[in-house]
Amino acid sequence: VCVISGERGVGTTTFLRTILNKVKNAKPLYLNCPYAGYSELLKELALQLGLEEDASEIQVLAHLRKSDTPYLIAVDNAQRLVKPMVGGLSGLIKLTNLLRRSKKNHRVVMAIEKASWRFVDRARGERLLFDWVAFMPRWSEKQLSALFDTRINQEIENPVTFDGLVVPKQWDQEDITEEERAKQGFYRILWHYSDGNPTVGLRFFRLSLRQDKETQQVVVRLFHAPESQELEKMPKPMLAVLRSIVQLEVASPEELSECTQLSIAEVIGTLRYFQSRGFIEWSEDKARVSDHWFRHITNVLDRQHLLVK
Repeated sequence: VCVISGERGVGTTTFLRTILNKVKNAKPLYLNCPYAGYSELLKELALQLGLEEDASEIQVLAHLRKSDTPYLIAVDNAQRLVKPMVGGLSGLIKLTNLLRRSKKNHRVVMAIEKASWRFVDRARGERLLFDWVAFMPRWSEKQLSALFDTRINQEIENPVTFDGLVVPKQWDQEDITEEERAKQGFYRILWHYSDGNPTVGLRFFRLSLRQDKETQQVVVRLFHAPESQELEKMPKPMLAVLRSIVQLEVASPEELSECTQLSIAEVIGTLRYFQSRGFIEWSEDKARVSDHWFRHITNVLDRQHLLVK
């Protein structure tokens, strides 16, 4: 049972799917862990194994033990089995125990977001759950630049122009055109701001595009990075709510109350404050950190030693 951990948006899902597409000596199964947790994940696993949706743990276990086919099971978003609170690892432990007891030559790879993994690591201490843990690296400047280039339509002439974009001059950019220098400088700024996260980089690349009203040409201008002094000076209980939302991915007021030991009224008041400033967005009745503020919020939590990026 192995774990791949990485920050939200760094490409863990793509990595899992790549592994599954390359496997030759096992049957690949991809499971995207539901928000509801272990019970719903067990139903999904049963269906993928060819069993009834309401199959019990014992039936799933018996099938895995008797199966002549070795499985490679990839569980994506396994952080949905983790809650940063006392007893919050029960779903993850149930799944790990089930898969370990299958005994046959099956293999499991779980993807757990880094914000949640730190909680798992600290909560378990020396009592290891997994055989191997690896962390997805941040993308390099070269990798991100190549990614940005693939998002520009190369089949038409001048799809976007960097003319008029003012960026700091680099010492190693003597023998290139002004536009190429502006492009490389812009890519470097995006790489630095995103901290090697491709999803964050692409979002702010998109926010940097404008259409010239006279020429109708798409031009690139520096994006405005969100920043807030309020976050830096925010009371620790409010930051604890924000941290729990990052760790839980999506969180209901009741879950946040459990995780932070704050009352429901305090949590709801804090969520309203966050919503009014755009820090969070709602998915049905659950809060999620907005994509636009994600990097600034994780930077603040990291500086306050409340989260490891």
